[in-house]
Amino acid sequence: MKALHTLALLVGVAILVGGCTSSMQAEGNRAADAANLASGDGQIQGSSPGLEQDGFAVMDFRAVRDEYNMVAVLGEVRNVGPAAMGVELQATLRDTAGRVVAVGHFYPASYRSIVPGESWPFAHSFGRQDDAARAEIRIVGAFRTMDLRGVASNLP
Repeated sequence: MKALHTLALLVGVAILVGGCTSSMQAEGNRAADAANLASGDGQIQGSSPGLEQDGFAVMDFRAVRDEYNMVAVLGEVRNVGPAAMGVELQATLRDTAGRVVAVGHFYPASYRSIVPGESWPFAHSFGRQDDAARAEIRIVGAFRTMDLRGVASNLP
């Protein structure tokens, strides 16, 4: 059952009691894509792609809240750079006064490289977050990964 709920969040068909909208915010050299979690009709109201850094672009981003006040952020990141890389994202939840209520770091493709032009979905669950009013996503950075699948067979 939990796997089905996670799958529903990934494809954006989870039962919602709060919709979201997003806007762009700039923090010097970094940008944050923010989503407002509002109680209402349970529909996702929209999202604004455009966050790009370190060879990656967030193509889609939204926050969802289910009937148990569980909050998750989900979306899609694309490698727009010239090399296969991994990416680290940070999602932050804030209350109505702008105070941080939760922060999560995650790696959409785990420790796998995303090749240039490839998109990868992401979802990060924060659990129950009664005070969350806004979600932000940030690209922390890109990193090179090493494919270890064939390494053991090449060892003496």
